[in-house]
Amino acid sequence: MEFTPHATCEDLEHKLRLANDLQEALPLQQLSLHYQPQFETGSGNVRGFEALLRWNHPHFGPISPTEFIPLAEETGLIYSIGDWVIQTACQKNKQIQEKYMPNSVMSVNLSGLQLQDSLFFDRVCGILQQTALSPQSLELELTERDRISLKDRRIDSLKRFAHHGIKIVLDDFGTEYSSLEYITTLPLSTIKIDRSFVTHINNHYEGTVLVEWIISLARKLGFTVVAEGIETYEQLHTLQKWKCDFVQGYLLSKPLHEQELPLFFRKVEWKQENKF
Repeated sequence: MEFTPHATCEDLEHKLRLANDLQEALPLQQLSLHYQPQFETGSGNVRGFEALLRWNHPHFGPISPTEFIPLAEETGLIYSIGDWVIQTACQKNKQIQEKYMPNSVMSVNLSGLQLQDSLFFDRVCGILQQTALSPQSLELELTERDRISLKDRRIDSLKRFAHHGIKIVLDDFGTEYSSLEYITTLPLSTIKIDRSFVTHINNHYEGTVLVEWIISLARKLGFTVVAEGIETYEQLHTLQKWKCDFVQGYLLSKPLHEQELPLFFRKVEWKQENKF
């Protein structure tokens, strides 16, 4: 397990406790998924959801994923937790398709470590078969920060998923340096613009130009584009003007607990005429 050079004893004790408690978080049902809707930018129709992992610690309360996901990676728990996330998300999406939206797409975040597991592809295919969910209904999101070398065998793993019909998404695009060769070598279907750039739309010249350029480049390369972190109507209207494909953010909907989904869909049904 990694420790920062300037960490205090309290920091180390806290990290060790979380790492130990994380081992029991799944069997004790402390982990859950919340689902943030994604919307078609032009029509306002719901397109699908991103599954977001949450940990409600019995003593510390909600723990940020930025804190516990690295612990899961360092301890090897990412494999069992990651499988549970995909299983749960696929089951939920199948329920959504049967009850509300036949074409709902579910996006799941991946750790690069999962792609190193030679059996990961087979397990995901098994989950799809078990849940009777089509591969086209699942998206796997790989963060740009999880840099994959162009010679990395994980690219072959991504290509297997893409060949099977599962969409590959590059998340947090723009937060790290990605060459044109890099994004065209990966078998991507979608690029997701990081919220830190969306925040600057219309109030920061360089940020505004960058987002418009990313959308234009992605469309020319044949990728669909998702912008996350939409918080104002001004941002939304600008993204509509630039023909960004899909949007998500608190302006449109917070991440929803599964118990909140029925009410969400009732509101969607009542407001069919609402096109943002």
